[in-house]
Amino acid sequence: MRHFISLAILISFFSCKNSENENNSTRTETELTQKETKFDSKIKEISVEEQMLKLNSEVENTIIYCENDKFIIKIDNLKNGDLRYSSWDKPKSIATKPTLVLYDGKVEKQGTSGGYHYIFKSDNWSYIIENKFVGETAEATGVFLKLINNGKQQEYSKMINLTVEKDYDLKSYSKSNLIGNWFTPHSAVRKVSFFDNGTFIFDEGDGKKIEGKFKLIEKSVTLDFDNGTVKTLKIGRGRENTSLTLVGEGENFSKERK
Repeated sequence: MRHFISLAILISFFSCKNSENENNSTRTETELTQKETKFDSKIKEISVEEQMLKLNSEVENTIIYCENDKFIIKIDNLKNGDLRYSSWDKPKSIATKPTLVLYDGKVEKQGTSGGYHYIFKSDNWSYIIENKFVGETAEATGVFLKLINNGKQQEYSKMINLTVEKDYDLKSYSKSNLIGNWFTPHSAVRKVSFFDNGTFIFDEGDGKKIEGKFKLIEKSVTLDFDNGTVKTLKIGRGRENTSLTLVGEGENFSKERK
């Protein structure tokens, strides 16, 4: 009987020990899992911070900053000359990683009525920000978001414009600002090209090309055509720093973006 009781006590002792070891092991595994979760979370935080630093470091200046009840949107002019679209789904803020980032944007100047369209594409979607300077009513002017999928408009809404207005024009421009190709918006066949040697070629777009010499003084560009015609145009940075502009005497050119 004594042997049986002793055996029972031993079994109970080792059972308690095993149970205690299992509990300790479970606690250790839980603590390790919690530490791993915190570590993974910290890595993700660092990764997001690095991504945000990279995105912010690319920016030369912000052209459009706007919002509605669903999105916050920024159009940025990048240091490499590219246009970037960044969008945050609310309630996210611009301090967090964007929900959507698109590059290779195109800008279209809207003729004599003024304004620009910023166009970005991703698969079958087109993301368009319209900045209208002129309209029949105050409600028809401002910043608008247009979303198109497979050729069908999915959304068109007016945005609250949060952009801080800046004057990007300079007091004077250098020859390097002028050298290159300039096109008439919505009529790219008509262009003027300026060269380092002080000459230019004016292409009417109908096969007729006229050469001449130019002179740049501060903002004034004088075109002295070989046929005797003289035109004086004014160079500027455009209303929103999207490209250089050359206007005057019925002419309206925008510099080709590299």
